[in-house]
Amino acid sequence: MPVLDSHAHCGLTLPFERLKPLWLKAEIEGGVLFSPVEEIYDRFDGNFIDSSSYQESRDNVHCYLQSVKSELTYVFWFVWNDFKKPGRKFSGIKWHRHAYEPHYLYGTRQCDQLIEYICQLRLPVILEEEFDRTREMVKIFMGRTVTIIPHFGNLNGGYYQLKKAGLFEDPAVYVDTALASSDQIEDFAATYGTDRILFGSDFPFGDPVQECLKVKSLFTGTERQRILGENLLDLLQG
Repeated sequence: MPVLDSHAHCGLTLPFERLKPLWLKAEIEGGVLFSPVEEIYDRFDGNFIDSSSYQESRDNVHCYLQSVKSELTYVFWFVWNDFKKPGRKFSGIKWHRHAYEPHYLYGTRQCDQLIEYICQLRLPVILEEEFDRTREMVKIFMGRTVTIIPHFGNLNGGYYQLKKAGLFEDPAVYVDTALASSDQIEDFAATYGTDRILFGSDFPFGDPVQECLKVKSLFTGTERQRILGENLLDLLQG
């Protein structure tokens, strides 16, 4: 079973050539790639208004990602407020913002239409949002597609807060291990099992080699195999 990184940034400002040697060193054979945030919108401008230059940037980075897609390397479409639909080569969705960043235009017709499209195709959604919005979005996707909470929810309000809210009781809510602590990973595995845990590195913020070693230090046998690759393959290949 191949080792697959479910959480890595890649784009024109962060080309695949920078990631590939680290994957090779960690014996990672592929995984999920999505654009760096800076190629999608200005994350440091809370009043950001979309522009033709950012629209062009999104088109360019998504085109680049399609060019590096391979048998075991999947690409996810990064949603922003133009709410363009992903092309056929995209296997999932990246939905991302932090508290200090510009807001998605929730409740608009375009947003609702894209959500319906995502659910119709059952594209898994890596969801990184504030705590209350995370819970709302998980409810919207519930029973319609899989939601992946990155970093065990550390940037979605916190793992234990999400657990207390019952978010992980939904069998369609997955987590990835990128930059998560060992105690969080062990707690989830003890409570919910390992079938919804995905190995991720969060390159370039995390080191694929060290993040992979973290998982290997916590699990052996079938559990390790599932987390390091099998769960992602089951999710994306059905």
